[in-house]
Amino acid sequence: MKNPTHRTEPLVVHRGAPRVAVIGAGISGLSCARELAVRGYDPVVFEASERTGGRCSSLATRVGCFDDGAQVITGTTRLAAYTAPQPGRLAASHVWSMPTAPVDVERFSRAGVHDEDDTDDPALALIGTVGVPSMRAMADTIAKPLQVRLNTPIHRAQRRHTNWVLTGASGDIDEDFQALVLAVPAPRALPLAKASPGLSQSLRGVHYGHRWVLLLGTERPVHLPSYRTFESGPIERIAAMHSKPGRASTVPQRWFVEASERWSMDHAAADAETVADLLLANFQAHAGRPVAPCFLLAHHWAHAFSDAPEPQAETLRYWWDDALLIGVCGDSVVPSRVDQVHRSGALLAARLAESLVARRWRSASVAAPAAKTATHSRTRSILLGTA
Repeated sequence: MKNPTHRTEPLVVHRGAPRVAVIGAGISGLSCARELAVRGYDPVVFEASERTGGRCSSLATRVGCFDDGAQVITGTTRLAAYTAPQPGRLAASHVWSMPTAPVDVERFSRAGVHDEDDTDDPALALIGTVGVPSMRAMADTIAKPLQVRLNTPIHRAQRRHTNWVLTGASGDIDEDFQALVLAVPAPRALPLAKASPGLSQSLRGVHYGHRWVLLLGTERPVHLPSYRTFESGPIERIAAMHSKPGRASTVPQRWFVEASERWSMDHAAADAETVADLLLANFQAHAGRPVAPCFLLAHHWAHAFSDAPEPQAETLRYWWDDALLIGVCGDSVVPSRVDQVHRSGALLAARLAESLVARRWRSASVAAPAAKTATHSRTRSILLGTA
C-alpha cells in the first residue's frame, strides 16, 4: 500500500519544473514548500508522522480540543495569506484577544460562544493569531495545495550526480530531486546532511530543551487571564483553549499549562501522572482556589525548543550549501517560535530558487557557444560538400 499523499486542492506545476524534496511537514517545511510552489517549482514534502504541523499540534479529547504545542503566533508572517478563506469556507486563522480588565467568567460560560458584537464586552488586548478551529487545522490548510506524503520517514539522503536520492523504510525512493531541504529538528536532520560537512558541523552544535505540558479540563470556571506568562516558578505559561476564536466557550473549561525549562529539567525522569499532579497543584496556587479537574493529561515534548539565538540578519535565518543544493531551516537555525520558523522556511525557498535560476543560466551560457560551434561546423561541411 502506498503512503497517503495529502493534497486536496490543485497545484499548478510547470512541465519540467525542478523537484525539491522537503523533509518535515512542520510550519517551516510547509512554508518553504508553499514559497517554492509559488515560484513554479515542484516541492514534495515528506513527513514521518501521520499529521502535518509539527509543534502546531492539537489533541481531541472527551472534553474538547486542546492545542498541546504552539499556542499563539506573534510577529509578521505570511501565514494569513496561506490560510485565506476560499468561497464558502471560514478562514483557518484568526486574531486572539483578551479583556484588559477582569470579566464575569460565569456569565461568559453560561452564554456559550462569545459574541464579538456584544457592546458590553470590555476593551480587548491583542494576544496574537491562532489557528481555527485548532492550530493543527491551520497547518492542514497550509498543506492543502501541496504534495505531502505522510507516514514516510526518510532515513538517508545521497547525492548522485546532480540529484538527490532518498531512502525510506522500504528502500530507495525511485525519484530524483534537484535540491533538498531539511526542516526537522537537528538530531533528525544530521543523518540526512552527511554529504555536507559544513551543515553537519552546524547541526551538531544545536541543542534542544524539553518541556512538560499539562492539559487540564475544569467543570467550574477558573478566574485567570486567557493567556499569561510567568517569569519564575514551575509554570511558565497558561492558555485558555475555551477563549480562543472558533472554540466553544462553555464549560468544561480547557487549560494548557506549560512548565518552565528549569522545572522540566528537574522532573525529566518523573512519570506523567506525577507531573500532572504537581502542575495541577501549582495551577491551583495561581487560581487562588481549589480546582476540581474533569480531565488531566501531562505530555512531554522532547524537542520543545532550541537554543538558537535571535538572528541578526536575514541570511542567518537558514543554512545553505550551494555546491550540493541542500539547506536547513526551522528551529535548528532560529528560535522555536512559529513566526521565526515560518520566516526561516520562506527565506530558504527564495535562496534555493535563486541558486537554481543561477545554475540554469550558467548551463545555458555554456550550451550556447557549443551549439553555435556545432552549427558553424555543419554549415561549413555543407558548403564544402562533405556533409
